[in-house]
Amino acid sequence: MTTDLSRAPRWDTLRNFYRDFDNGRKRGCVEKWKKEMPQSRFEQELFETKIHTEFLRDRQKMLNKNFRWTYANMKKLIALDQYFRELHRSIARTFEATKKDIAALSVQNHKWYREYELEAEICPANDWDIPGEHEYISDLLFWYANWESINICLSTNEDQHERHKAYNVPAWKEIQLIDRFVNSGVTWELDALLYDSEASLYAFKDIVHMRPEQFEVRYKLSF
Repeated sequence: MTTDLSRAPRWDTLRNFYRDFDNGRKRGCVEKWKKEMPQSRFEQELFETKIHTEFLRDRQKMLNKNFRWTYANMKKLIALDQYFRELHRSIARTFEATKKDIAALSVQNHKWYREYELEAEICPANDWDIPGEHEYISDLLFWYANWESINICLSTNEDQHERHKAYNVPAWKEIQLIDRFVNSGVTWELDALLYDSEASLYAFKDIVHMRPEQFEVRYKLSF
C-alpha cells in the first residue's frame, strides 16, 4: 500500500543526520527546506513527503554503504527468509484444507459454496518499530514502503507450482555471499525489502533487525 500520510519533519533529527552525511555536503539542506516550506496544507504535505523520501534514500545509501555482511547478519536474513517460506507453506496448507471443506459442503448439496476464491497476503503486522531506531524513522520507513509491491497476494485460483517458481527469485548482488540463497533462491518478500528501491527504503541494517512476528498472513474468502 503506497501511503500519502504525512507528518511534520523533525528538524533536529534531519540536522543531526545531514551534519555527517556525505562529509557534510548537504548540511545546509535542512534550513533550505524550512525556508521553502509552502503555506497551504496540501502543498505542505507534498513537500514533507519530498523531504522525507529524500532523507530516507540518503539514509539508506549511507547505511548500506557501511553495512557489514557478517555471519551474524547473514543468519538473521536467513531466519527472516525461512519465516517467509513457512508463511507460504502455511498458506498452502490453509488453501488445501479449505478446498477439502468446500468439497465436503458441495457433497452435502450446498451448491452456493462451489464457486469460491480464497486470497492470502503476507502483510506487516501491528508492531513496526525498528529496534535501536527512533520511532519517527520507524514510522517513516513503514509509511513510505510500497507494501503492495513487497507482499504478493496469493489465490486459490492460481497454480501452486507456478506460484512457487514465480515468487522465489535467484540470488543476486550481495545475497550471493549467502550459499543458501545461491542454492535455493530468495523469497520475493525479502528480495523486495532488500533491493526494490521503488518499494522499500529500508536499509540492510533495518531488515536485519526486523523480527519475524512483524509479518502475518491475512485471508479473504469470497463466493
